[in-house]
Amino acid sequence: MKHSMKFYPVGNGDCCLVNIGSPTKKMMFDCNFRQKAENEDDEMFDVLGDLINHELTKKYGLPFLDAFLLTHPDQDHCRGFGDKFFLGDPDSINDSDKKKGKILIGELWYSPRVFEEYTIDLSDDAKAFKKEAARRMELYKANKKKADHEGNRIRIIGWTDNKDLEGLEDRITVPGNLISEVNGSKCNYFEMFIHAPFKKDIENADRNETSIVSQLRFKSDKKDAPIARAFLAGDAEWHVWDTIMTVNKKDDFLKWDLLEAPHHCSYTFFADDREDEPNQASLDFLDKREEGAFVVSSSKVIKQNSDNPPCQKAKNRYVERVGKDNFFCTSGDSENETDKPLVFVIEDGAIALSDDKKKESDSKATIAKETKPHYYGQRF
Repeated sequence: MKHSMKFYPVGNGDCCLVNIGSPTKKMMFDCNFRQKAENEDDEMFDVLGDLINHELTKKYGLPFLDAFLLTHPDQDHCRGFGDKFFLGDPDSINDSDKKKGKILIGELWYSPRVFEEYTIDLSDDAKAFKKEAARRMELYKANKKKADHEGNRIRIIGWTDNKDLEGLEDRITVPGNLISEVNGSKCNYFEMFIHAPFKKDIENADRNETSIVSQLRFKSDKKDAPIARAFLAGDAEWHVWDTIMTVNKKDDFLKWDLLEAPHHCSYTFFADDREDEPNQASLDFLDKREEGAFVVSSSKVIKQNSDNPPCQKAKNRYVERVGKDNFFCTSGDSENETDKPLVFVIEDGAIALSDDKKKESDSKATIAKETKPHYYGQRF
């Protein structure tokens, strides 16, 4: 049984495609489509082109994605949503839509809480997502049979005491529970444990604190094979992780083999300010890693400067835990490097970097050993 996670190089932004095995499902977490990448003479990686030409098959005449999960509606997590996806009733798809090649989403996943409490400065893409989610929710209330068709499905991560969610109880998953169904089908070898957002407000919270935080759990068809675990958490900051470590007592839902560094390797995973000592709960979470665990920073090149995100000081803390050879940035090590996706293959309970990227990484490591001295324990 083979699964994979493909982290696209989109600068300071998130876009991860999860390939689930048996039944085969493709699920995307966030998007950050950069228009410049679609120019033939630009070296920026063309995420849309890769999806359409290499990853997605067609249904109803359009490239088809089983599910799309929006962790939270900041622009760097939903850029291009309004232009690149087909929005509206899939029964209305016509020849013009097919020619444009917009992506059809079988099932939309999101937490409505962020749209209820943080409505200021929503981008046009965030508004387009909110409108499409509202369409699917209203359809479910009016016609459950039609709402269960691909292109109309909705899954809500939230709480049932919101009046706007009345009549949608069957589509709501409360954090603290597992989900093993994607786009209407049960996945035998994949499930997600939802950690956040929380029901109660976090003091001094902002939109980042309402990010969906999930542990992806990949299983094997081989008997007694371990579960491989990966965490995706949008821009969740240290306050969220402090609560997660407080309310969750079951180690199995806290362990990880792969972590996407929250908020593009910002120091806010550790503390409010880069000069502050890290919160103990964040360090405790990092200690839940399994042997050989990876950290991925979906960010621009990490430099020794005042940027935050990405933050060199945050990177150093991750490297302390997983080692420099198991920390990867989607933008590579140099501004002159052509960005390529980071693909991790999950098989028989183990997560490993794909062969092509591993050869590239090993080659760079060899060059670095020959030309650069080692420095340990640095703080920037």
